[in-house]
Amino acid sequence: MRMNGIDISSWQRDINLSAIKADFVIVKATEGIGYVDKSCDMLFQKALSLGKKLGFYHFARPTNDPIREADFFYENCRGYFGKGIPILDWESGNTSNVTWAKRWLDRVYQLSGVKPVIYMSESVVNANNWSAVAAADYGLWVA
Repeated sequence: MRMNGIDISSWQRDINLSAIKADFVIVKATEGIGYVDKSCDMLFQKALSLGKKLGFYHFARPTNDPIREADFFYENCRGYFGKGIPILDWESGNTSNVTWAKRWLDRVYQLSGVKPVIYMSESVVNANNWSAVAAADYGLWVA
């Protein structure tokens, strides 16, 4: 099955989701330990009302503690679990720190009972050993 989707954030806050031919919508929720996308809830609720499949993501800042980032994400997205897929956006900073990513994924799973997906470029996938993440059965979304 082929599906088309979009990734949106406050940069696209005025998007008319009902006019977009997308099977799924991925909405930016948080970043680091202090940023909440102000358009997230409005975009999430609109996509939900349109019956779109949903994801919500956290843009990682691996200079911070992964547990603090995971807790921040969970606290700000508590109402989205069960309605969409949580995603770790892994594209900034030390993308070779697989242990950081795994700790974040494990913490979100521990808090929510939902296994997150990790998003990264193909070059990051190929440059690092992601076997611990794969063995834990976390999904991978390759850019």
